[in-house]
Amino acid sequence: MKVYGYTKDKQGIMEIENSLKAEQAFVGGLIECTALTEEIDLICNEEGWLIGLEPRVAIPESETIIAGDCFICRHDRRGNFQSIREEDIPLIESKVQYITCLLYTSPSPRDRQKSRMPSSA
Repeated sequence: MKVYGYTKDKQGIMEIENSLKAEQAFVGGLIECTALTEEIDLICNEEGWLIGLEPRVAIPESETIIAGDCFICRHDRRGNFQSIREEDIPLIESKVQYITCLLYTSPSPRDRQKSRMPSSA
């Protein structure tokens, strides 16, 4: 199945097997579906935040941040996942933002010094 995937190292068109086992392997656990449109879903790890996965994508429209690897695909009327279409890509890219880095600040040398506050003892 052709999906639009987001992993730590890349984003873009990817191929995955259309099976629950392969989909769970991609997201690293139980899957959860979030509707982007009536026909297109974002599939992510249901417990991404609980198990400490890194933020991967943002969906500004719903003010949502998804933790962990995820992918986007279509579904049919019965809910079966299907490949995305070439014409879906501009819509996906407009609705989902890939989080490329997080702000990290290293500890200041002052953080290692003893407190400058007078002791109350």
